[in-house]
Order: sequence, then C-alpha cells, then structure tokens
Amino acid sequence: MNPERFLEALETVLIEERNREGIGRLAEKTVHATLKLYFEPDRSCHEVKVGSLVADVKNESEIIEIQTGSFTPLRRKLEAFLPEYAVRVVYPMAYTRRIVWIEKDGTLSAPHKSPVKRQVSRAFAELIRILPYLTHENFTFHIVLMDLDEYRLLSKNGGKGRGTERYERMPTALREEIVCRKPEDYLALLPDSLPEEFDAKTFSKVTRLKGHALSGALKVLLTLGLYTREREGREAYIYKRSL
Repeated sequence: MNPERFLEALETVLIEERNREGIGRLAEKTVHATLKLYFEPDRSCHEVKVGSLVADVKNESEIIEIQTGSFTPLRRKLEAFLPEYAVRVVYPMAYTRRIVWIEKDGTLSAPHKSPVKRQVSRAFAELIRILPYLTHENFTFHIVLMDLDEYRLLSKNGGKGRGTERYERMPTALREEIVCRKPEDYLALLPDSLPEEFDAKTFSKVTRLKGHALSGALKVLLTLGLYTREREGREAYIYKRSL
C-alpha cells in the first residue's frame, strides 16, 4: 500500500478534471481513473487491446481490471485473459463515506457522514458472479478501501430517499488494501465477530447481507473450501470452518 502515490494519482486526475466541466463530466469516473494511475503510472499501458477485448491496464507482469460496478461483464474478459495472463481484479470500496447532495441549482450540500464503514463482506455479492475463476492460478482479487465523498442527485420530487441517483464518488484517502490469491485469503472478508460455526440467519446478522447477496456469499465460502455445510433438522444448515 502506498498512500502517497495514491494521492499523487488522485491529484493528477483532479487537475485534469478541472479543465473539463466539473464533477462527473470525465469520460471515466474519478475512482476508476485514479486507480489506473495508482497501479500503473505509465499511461501507455492503459486501455490496451488484447485480442478482441480491451484491458484497463496491461503491463509486463499482469492485466489489471478495475471494476466499480457489477462483476458480470468481467466473465468474458476472465475467460479470455486467464489462460495466458496473470489477471488482477481491483474492487474499490468505501472505508468511510460522506454523502454530498447536488441541489437542483447545482449547489452542493455540506457533507453528511454515512454510518457505513468497511463492510468488505459485501464484496461476496459480486464475487459470486465470477465464482468459477476465483481458484484459477492466474487470478488475484484486490480490494482497495478508500475514504469517499459520494455525490448524489436528488429524486425528481426533490427528496433524498427512493429515486435518488449516485452521480460520482470522489476518493479522499487510501486506507487499506486486501489481496486475495489463495482460498484462505478470502477469510479476511469476514467479520472478526463471525463464529466458526453458524447458520444463515447468524451469518446475515453479522455481515448484514440479505437475499441473493447472502446466498451468494455462502456459496462462495463453500466453493472455496473455507467452510463445510451440514444439515441440522429438516431445513437449517450449519456452516463449519474447514480452513
């Protein structure tokens, strides 16, 4: 981890942004652009065509894909890249987050601190989308945790609830990095308070995952061989740590 290099990359991106039309007007978002420079300062290695696809970064050692949204589009790239190249999937997440509202007249509200902090277990909701590739010898998963200012548009009726839209995320500091190469490395995504044996209800309470994210996380843990599952009663399952 190199917080100084991260801030240098961020400053470079922000200087370029000032020459455009402001927040959210870049061809690519600030987080994505900053991380590309952070991991590879040589811009000739950015947006490199590999076969019929384009890699975010391709240098002499690896391909780097920075994924700020759904992992579903990664499947095609991983299928094509992994047989021949080392591939690092970088997933930016919030360590702390402040919400800034963009008013209808374009003015910005004072930042409001969000209670959400370092919920890395939420990464499982995306990892389930690329599950077949997690154990490939050429695959690395890399979480970058940042302090973020999140700019949001008000809903059409001017409210801050349902119907609001995330407009841009502005990183302010690098706080932590988690690198997963082996199955046991993914244990770092689980809360320390999670017991070695648990059921789905307990797992949901500790990780705050629900629905498809919850079932996906449990499937990832089983597929990686980190836990085994045993039936208890007619419906409930107990998950037991195996690594």
